[in-house]
Amino acid sequence: MAIDTFTWCVRADASGTTNVATLQAQFGDGYKQVASAGINTAAETWSLTCNGKVAAMKEVQDFLLSHVITSFWWVNPWGEKKLYRVKADSVSPAFPNGGFAEISFVFEQAFAP
Repeated sequence: MAIDTFTWCVRADASGTTNVATLQAQFGDGYKQVASAGINTAAETWSLTCNGKVAAMKEVQDFLLSHVITSFWWVNPWGEKKLYRVKADSVSPAFPNGGFAEISFVFEQAFAP
């Protein structure tokens, strides 16, 4: 099965976060024990925006909505090609003027197709 690639340009103001999953135990003397929680402990989330003509942004929206449960390749701002999925309920189009559209969305890192 071939995996799709997100190839559209996103605005330069992309912002990301990395959540590291850990298991922690805090003891009464102030000591804290920390361990990793699984094999893929660090997962990225990217808040992104695309804008352009309505017809082009309709293609972007169609891609986004078809990849909420299916992963795809995307090269993040660090230049790393990784698997992502679109966060459910994150696709938000806006139409600031005639013929122009802007779509905001969130990518969550995926670890398997």
